[in-house]
Amino acid sequence: MVALSRPSSSSSSSIRYDTIIFDLGDVLFTWSPSTKTSISPKTLRSILQTTTWFQYEKGDISEDECYTSVALEMALSSEDIRNAFQHARETLVSRPVMVDLIRELRPGRKIYAMSNISAEDFTFLQTKSSDMDLFDHCFTSSSARERKPNIGYFRHVLERTGADPARTIFVDDKLDNVLAARSFGMTGILYDDFENVERTLRNLCFDPTIRGEAFLKQNAGQHLSYTSTGVTIHENFAQLLILEATHDPSLVKYTKYDGPFNFFRGEGELTTSAFPCDADTTSIGITCSDHMSPEKKHEVMDAILALRNADGIPQVYFDSSRPRIDPVVCVNVLTLFYKYGRGKQLKECFEWVESVLRYRAFSEGTRYYEPPEAFLFFLSRLFLVAPDVYKRLGTVFAECCRERIGLKGDALALAMRVVCCNFAGIDASGDLMTLRNMQEIDGGWPDGWFYKYGSNGVLIANRGFTTALAINAIKGAGVRMKRPSSITNLKQAWNDTVVRIPHRFRSTAHDLH
Repeated sequence: MVALSRPSSSSSSSIRYDTIIFDLGDVLFTWSPSTKTSISPKTLRSILQTTTWFQYEKGDISEDECYTSVALEMALSSEDIRNAFQHARETLVSRPVMVDLIRELRPGRKIYAMSNISAEDFTFLQTKSSDMDLFDHCFTSSSARERKPNIGYFRHVLERTGADPARTIFVDDKLDNVLAARSFGMTGILYDDFENVERTLRNLCFDPTIRGEAFLKQNAGQHLSYTSTGVTIHENFAQLLILEATHDPSLVKYTKYDGPFNFFRGEGELTTSAFPCDADTTSIGITCSDHMSPEKKHEVMDAILALRNADGIPQVYFDSSRPRIDPVVCVNVLTLFYKYGRGKQLKECFEWVESVLRYRAFSEGTRYYEPPEAFLFFLSRLFLVAPDVYKRLGTVFAECCRERIGLKGDALALAMRVVCCNFAGIDASGDLMTLRNMQEIDGGWPDGWFYKYGSNGVLIANRGFTTALAINAIKGAGVRMKRPSSITNLKQAWNDTVVRIPHRFRSTAHDLH
């Protein structure tokens, strides 16, 4: 992983970087120390670390003086040294991918080079490469009479450019140099490989939500889920959640049922082919989509009530041979029932959910949901349609959110965590920064294990859902909610900053038992 450091600030995730300083050697340009001379690659690199060479790079001694002095120090021929470096110069080539990236970064920014390089080598470089037009100015150690990592060189560059260190990125392949840049308040990137550096620069320089939305659009209709065993599955569940998170039906493909919903769009995959419908997907489906008549919705809710076990808890499947319960499923069922004014019919279900929350029973996930944050995330959906429930559970919900801050998690867990903290008015800027840094080159976010097969533990992920939720987490952090006092305020805040539910709430009763 690329090593990244940025100034410590609660607002650092929104910094607008207007200056980037790049090293030249081994960042923009590569070269080979293998030459057709008696000087070995190891010896050539050793010469580059001598005090004599440092003096040469700063312009304190001439090229001839450098070669003569090094020859005496290392018992070598000065002519062989000269020939070796001449051959090494001839191997110098630019990285086309790095050149293209810098050109993409240029608009609206100042781009500078800052290199430890002798006057002779820099003159050769200018004749060798046509890519020096990338830079607004090239600072060289020979002209500054300083070299990295000396702080005088960095002070010289900042004074000459007038750059604000807090809005400046510095890229170099040497840790000492990056550390020196960071000591001025710059955001330092230690170059390890191009892909990591590209991802980091894109994440720092471009709007993450615009890039994420572009990823969702570019893959519209193809946001398929996949398992931890590498199998692509065609399901409705993540599709419905993407729809809810984006309010954009063009992004997803799901089956519209006039009754209970099925997790799979076709036959069951990695399970029995005749897979039963379930209360979880059904509750999400009726809540997120708008194709079903009110009469049919209540008919389906009646069927869900019939799924209750002896404890009054709705079971997951519309199949009596599969007696399963899950607190997250219960939360989603409650959301459906509260939305349509029938929450009082699930008193035992609510009491169990409350106990799961108060005693942190969800802390290692549930039978069907991998991250603990899933329970909290779906609770926030329940609060949206039942403010009295939020009034009763909001304090312990906020406590649970605070307890999760800073814990290890994948991109989806972090997105859910930040969404929940936004909802509760809690600052989760550290987790937000970690989430932003996870964004991939293509604009989407990486795997986030969400759902799982209860029988074998095989995990399910969907980059589309993770990306949609990450976008909402970032947007919501910018306009963090206050605790809502009414359903009207709650709906408006949610629509403005977090998840936008694509239907109108027309329930007249929002009850709490």
